[in-house]
This record gives sequence, C-alpha cells and structure tokens, in this order.
Amino acid sequence: MFIDKLLSLAIGLLFLLVLSCDGPTKETDTKAPALTSQQTLANNPVFWDYAASSNMLQAEISRLAIEKGNSEQVVALAEKAASFHSNALQQLEAIASQHATIHLPDSLTGADSELVKEFEQLDVAEFNVRYRSFINSTHRAQLSRYDEALRKAKDKETREWLMALLSHLHEELEQLNNMDTLAEEPVR
Repeated sequence: MFIDKLLSLAIGLLFLLVLSCDGPTKETDTKAPALTSQQTLANNPVFWDYAASSNMLQAEISRLAIEKGNSEQVVALAEKAASFHSNALQQLEAIASQHATIHLPDSLTGADSELVKEFEQLDVAEFNVRYRSFINSTHRAQLSRYDEALRKAKDKETREWLMALLSHLHEELEQLNNMDTLAEEPVR
C-alpha cells in the first residue's frame, strides 16, 4: 500500500512537471536566423561534376560516332558535337580555374566509362540507332539541368557558357528531329 502511494505521488509529480514544460515562452520563441549563404553554382560541386562529366561523355561518344557512323548525317552531327563539347569542356575548365572551390573530374568514371565501352562494342547499324537515341535522351535531360543552373549562375562567364550550351543542345535536337523527318519522307 505504501508503494502504491509512492507510485501515485511519483506519477503525479511527473504529470505536473510535464505540464510546467509546455514549450518555449514568448521570450525564447524566436525563429532560427535565415541562412546568409545562398545556394549558387560556385558552391555546388554536384553541378560542376555533372557539367564536366556530361561534356566529356558527349565528346567521347561523338568521337566514336565519327568512326562508326554509317550515315553522312550522323557523322556530321557527331563532328559538330565532338568539337562543341570538347571546346565547352575547355571553357568549363577555364571557369573552374577562377574558383578555388570548384574541382572538375579529369576523366570519365563509373557508368559513363561503362557506357563508352558499350558503344565501342556495337556494330555499325546498331550504333547509329543507339547514338541518335543517346543524343535525344541526354540532351533533353541536360536542357532542364542547365536551365536550372542558369537561374543560379551569378557570374557573367558561367552564364554565357550555360547559354551557349543550351543553344547547342537545342540545335542538336532540332538537327536530330530533321534527320528523323527526312528518314520518314517517302522516296519519289
């Protein structure tokens, strides 16, 4: 019986303690200060890795298309892409060298290098189909990624690089669509 009374007293005291701790008072109820650093491209290593890797991959797959392509249109598209993406990578390296916090990969790794190996093993006919599909899917994904990056870019050089890249991606998709349209037209 004595233990029951002690237990009741302990539970009652615990209940009163919980009630007295009903949350912060108005004096201490302040919101956390807003973060002063805004998310920009300069402090986003994922973007820089993506930008470098995607341009390396585009250039490498396009070099393979120049070697393996069996259509003048595919080879012309690949030559333009290899040149553009190689230059874009050099410009990206120049931009990155101006920022101590930006580090770019120097080679393809992981899934990207495996994809290049897959493309190397394709026969000519299959290569053309896969290359065109690759351009279509990767460029569409890159358009949204680079468009988002353009909204975050603060410096003029990065913004210009992104605008040139976006323009090129749109041009290649249009060229690819024109190739598809020409292929679908009946021969007279």
